[in-house]
Amino acid sequence: MPYVYTNDIVTFYEDARPRGRVDVPTVVLIHGASVDLRLWDLQLPALLDAGFRVVRYDVRGHGRSLVPPRGYNWPTYAADLADLLDRLNVDRPIIESLAVEAIHLVGLSMGGGIALQYALTHPGRVRSLVLVDSALPGFGYSEEFSQQVQELVAVARREGPRAALERVWLSHPIFDGVRRFPERFARLREMVLAHAGVDLLVEPAAPEGPQVVDRLGEIEAPALVVVGELDLPDFQLIAQVLAANLPRARLLVMKDCGHVPPLERPEEFNRALVEFLQEVETAAPG
Repeated sequence: MPYVYTNDIVTFYEDARPRGRVDVPTVVLIHGASVDLRLWDLQLPALLDAGFRVVRYDVRGHGRSLVPPRGYNWPTYAADLADLLDRLNVDRPIIESLAVEAIHLVGLSMGGGIALQYALTHPGRVRSLVLVDSALPGFGYSEEFSQQVQELVAVARREGPRAALERVWLSHPIFDGVRRFPERFARLREMVLAHAGVDLLVEPAAPEGPQVVDRLGEIEAPALVVVGELDLPDFQLIAQVLAANLPRARLLVMKDCGHVPPLERPEEFNRALVEFLQEVETAAPG
């Protein structure tokens, strides 16, 4: 369970490979806001059994990665990921390249936004995208959702992040889907309450230049856009925007599922994920 120095912070990550295999395609899993890499516990065995190397990491300010006072924006998140991939093989034999080149990126919510930003910055290093109830940098969220986020931030600044996460965030409708499964919601709750929440206290910087939402047509990697049919309207709309504007996208609406398919419907989600990744690998030249 190593740490690596990336983009002026220390990032915690896990790197797992199928037993006895070295030269296998790499899947990178990016969690959503306020949780950590444990979000993907139920996906790891399925991906390893399918023959993929699986890398998951704690985004800055989350889990066991460093909690810096700044840098909570899409370009910095993508730069963190780029540095991680440039140093991913630091603990491997010297015969292996230090960097990992072409990868499959899987991101949930905020993690999807990071994946999209990275795909625009490093297009040659992305084999495919799986965007799960994804955020979309530059998207105009509804007044209702924006006000709910503002309330979360206000409580965090007035009473501290822990109070905001426990009283406001964990009761938010975004988690209604996973709340139906008490054991799985308990996993989510544990991750959320372990989050430092510094990102809630930082005043967001004004974005510069064209945003991801305006550049989706530039992303050439094949993409699977996944959304739960019970998710919030904002994320339903984002999924439609992604499916319509990413040149090589397909849309998968998961029945009876909310914002967190990897926890709510893990078997169904794993099956769709592995099938898509294997299809991309089969179609890849060479």
